[in-house]
Amino acid sequence: MGESGAAVAEDAYAAYWNPAGLALVPFPQLAATYNRSFAGVDHQYLSLAWPLRAGSTLNLNFTRLGVAPLDGFDAQGARTAGVEAGAQALGVGYGRTLLGDGVDAPMLNAGLGLKGVRENLAGASAQTFAVDLGLLTVWRPDQRGSEWRLGFSALNLGPGLKFDAEQAPLPTAYRLGLAWRIRPRGDVLTLSADPVLSRDEGIFAAFGVEYAVWRVLALRLGYRTGQEIGMGFRGGVGFKLKAVEIDYAFAPFGELGQMHRMGLTVRLGGAVQTTPPEERALKAVMERGARLMKEGRYYEALLEYDRALGLDPGNRSALEGMRRANEKFEK
Repeated sequence: MGESGAAVAEDAYAAYWNPAGLALVPFPQLAATYNRSFAGVDHQYLSLAWPLRAGSTLNLNFTRLGVAPLDGFDAQGARTAGVEAGAQALGVGYGRTLLGDGVDAPMLNAGLGLKGVRENLAGASAQTFAVDLGLLTVWRPDQRGSEWRLGFSALNLGPGLKFDAEQAPLPTAYRLGLAWRIRPRGDVLTLSADPVLSRDEGIFAAFGVEYAVWRVLALRLGYRTGQEIGMGFRGGVGFKLKAVEIDYAFAPFGELGQMHRMGLTVRLGGAVQTTPPEERALKAVMERGARLMKEGRYYEALLEYDRALGLDPGNRSALEGMRRANEKFEK
């Protein structure tokens, strides 16, 4: 989605874009991404999100950036052994809901991430730490089928890396995310935009659109300004089964080549002991959906059945409730 994730990330990847989104993770998840870039650069990301209870989630994450060996030369210009470079980061995060539930009142979520960073260059290494901060509010103002999100994240705040006497600053970035989500015909359409202020890349904007069909197939397009090589467009697709989601994204960079990103998200089995059993959580959501239907609050009922499908994708009662709520709402 064009790298616009500050307002829409609500799974284990939220630790990367905006740690406040961790508060919206409904069940334990393990997510992994492999990003094959050009010029021998590759990036891997692994993230585990574990809800302690509704609106309270812990996270562990690991990032690795690898670079193919570079040509080395001595002071006389003679070729030497290849120069190796790379970086790793190990982090912990936490997201929590502070106010509201997003239906009767705007929901305010906050997140914090801490990570240790290590970089290697030609046999030398440097270490430092970094902090990520995030806020995310979710607001459903009426029964017209819309949901608004506003997010802010400050990423990679820290003192930087020091190789001998030279200081290398961290790639600090500030993201302000805005997203609008509607549900035409029971599907989910999301539009998002992130203005970004980056220490490495200056000011740019990221835009994305996702259309999720029956919570199974997701089609994505994105655009990023400020890309010096290539047009800045991205495309992707996602497939979601009951416990597994597979994602693919593609970004062209002109003469440099293409970037390919594969992602896998797995819903982990077993209930978290410190939270109520998943069956009780699903029952509570379904009961609230039925009550809202009786009160004629069809859009809120639609949201509750959507939450039920998040807890149990493919649940027939939730699908039937969503169908009836959508029919009533469209009338």
